[in-house]
Amino acid sequence: MDSIHIRIGHNLQRIRKQRGLSLDKVASATHVSKGMLHQIERGEVTPTVTTVWKIATGLNISFSSLLKEENTAVSIVIPGLQPDITEDEGRCKVYLLFPFDPQTLMEIFTIVLSPGANYCSSPHNDGVLEYITVQSGSFTIQVKEEIYSLGKGEAIRFTGNVPHCYKNVSAQETTIQVIMHYPEA
Repeated sequence: MDSIHIRIGHNLQRIRKQRGLSLDKVASATHVSKGMLHQIERGEVTPTVTTVWKIATGLNISFSSLLKEENTAVSIVIPGLQPDITEDEGRCKVYLLFPFDPQTLMEIFTIVLSPGANYCSSPHNDGVLEYITVQSGSFTIQVKEEIYSLGKGEAIRFTGNVPHCYKNVSAQETTIQVIMHYPEA
């Protein structure tokens, strides 16, 4: 199993070359600098969640298509000790459970938010739905101007094409499961 930054780099390069895109064109579409894209493709840096979302949105692909390994018929996931990707100085940890599946049009993550963690997402493409279930702890999510507070066992669904922020305002670690559903191509 390759390190996450190596997988992201290989997948980005594969997708870019399949589409016949230069780094300049990808930089223009994603608002990520050509230099950063080059470093990502070479596996020299581990991009933040925000950067991976910018690339995915700009290329109109799923988030996990940049993180995934080759597909197999049966997948058993044993989350590693290290997150696949982090944000907010390591206080927001993202673990990829199942990468995008073209049959179900979904991908599934576990996100662990340390106390005080804050992750704001830029809008995703039209038609993307997010389903979030709180596994442990509690957190708030702001969708546009509305703020929702959720505790263990509670869930929310919303359209992901609007600004939204995940916040752990509690003193305990919070774990959420996120299912992203993408529209048909």
